[in-house]
Amino acid sequence: MGGETGNNTDFKQIKTILSASLVAIIVLYLFSSFPGLYRSLDGLQSAKRVSFLNDVSDYLFIAVGNYGFERGRVNVVLNDTGPVEKMEANRTFIIKRRNEGDGSLSKALKSLSEIDLPGLEKKVRQVKTIQDQINKLRQRTNKDLVVPQSSRKQGLAAIWFAAMTKYIESIETLLVTISIDISDADGVISRFSSLKHEVLALRNTAGPEMSILSATILSQKPIKGELIEKIEKLHINTLQHFQNIAAICQGFSKSDIPNALNELKQSYFSNYLPYRNEIFPLAKTGGPYPYSQAEFLSHGVKALKEIARFMNVVILETKSYSVYNLNENWRQLIFQSVSSAGSLLVVFLIMFYINSKVISPIGRLTSILRKLGEKQLVLNVPFLKKENEIGKMAKALEIFRQTSIELDDDNRLLKIAEAEKEKLISELQKALKEVKTLSGLLPICSHCKKIRDDKGYWNTIESYIHEHSEAEFSHSICQECAKKYYPDIDIYSENEN
Repeated sequence: MGGETGNNTDFKQIKTILSASLVAIIVLYLFSSFPGLYRSLDGLQSAKRVSFLNDVSDYLFIAVGNYGFERGRVNVVLNDTGPVEKMEANRTFIIKRRNEGDGSLSKALKSLSEIDLPGLEKKVRQVKTIQDQINKLRQRTNKDLVVPQSSRKQGLAAIWFAAMTKYIESIETLLVTISIDISDADGVISRFSSLKHEVLALRNTAGPEMSILSATILSQKPIKGELIEKIEKLHINTLQHFQNIAAICQGFSKSDIPNALNELKQSYFSNYLPYRNEIFPLAKTGGPYPYSQAEFLSHGVKALKEIARFMNVVILETKSYSVYNLNENWRQLIFQSVSSAGSLLVVFLIMFYINSKVISPIGRLTSILRKLGEKQLVLNVPFLKKENEIGKMAKALEIFRQTSIELDDDNRLLKIAEAEKEKLISELQKALKEVKTLSGLLPICSHCKKIRDDKGYWNTIESYIHEHSEAEFSHSICQECAKKYYPDIDIYSENEN
């Protein structure tokens, strides 16, 4: 039992060492895989946040673009002195832009309620406060859009333009807050955000300039000095925005953005700017103008539409990159997870293989060895046909078993011989006990035939032999004595008959 316990303990130690080694390998692998998995997961979370904020940014971007069109077109209509019925197309345009802007802003504000950014809540409240003011102002302007200029409130156009500018700027401030958070997380998105802001800035300089010149043509009066200065400043800023946009677009050579920019430049510099450069000097004197307000405005609207189209291209490209980045991070995480899981599965398979091909066979062979040590020789040694180390161990155990059997047979024969020997000795000893041997010279009287013993006493022959052997005497008479002492009796003749 002690040997069995020792063998089991030794095997358990071997199994424990192997198992501990494999567990250590698994732990080390998990530790080595954890940083990669963590980076992939962190990248995915960052990509999700960027994608979410980018969607919000696009909503705000679209809202600002539409509000810019609304601001300019309402200002044009409020300053228009023409017939009201000719303003129907403009009113339809205004309503469409207003609805698209409100819809996009509503989506953005709803999404922003789900996240937490420093200073975001305050900016959202500011946008909502101005939104309430704009809605009230819209109700007032809606009335003036359908009546002749003489019935309109004086100065409403300036009030409207200033209020909408403040509204747009509050949304842009919100957009900047989101863009900063996005830019910190992704460099490519940062360039897209910079491009968006430059396009918004371009829209905010080109649009007001067109509105002021369009209103000046309608008024047929010289433009005011502060407006001349404002137009010159707006124009300088517009040209600077085009340069900034061109510089940023150099990083997007493989997208649709460069082509869209070329079309925007063509629309602005070739189709609008010549009309602007011809109208602006004449506006200082109040005309006359070679083009009608409608013709001038049509070229300006085309340029603004190209700006809006360019905005949409930027939005689509940003969205495309955001989705690609998110999918790529998903793929990275899935690949990392599958790779880690696959490697872990390989480790488990190795453990299973080692257990089934090494640990378990060693355990069985150890059990066989223990039984052989207990003289249980009638058993089958497994794995004899395997041509590996386990097979060699099994063959060695089989040789040991056969040798043990042969030794056991020899021992059995030896025991039989020993038993026979012991039996013979016992029988001889018994015979010796039953037989006493007379040896040496016996002093015997030459006359009476008595024998002297070791003590000096003379004993009859019968007494001496009886004393020194197991022999018993029965008295008879020989033939000679019978004839001599009993001549009358024929003793031997009677016995013979």
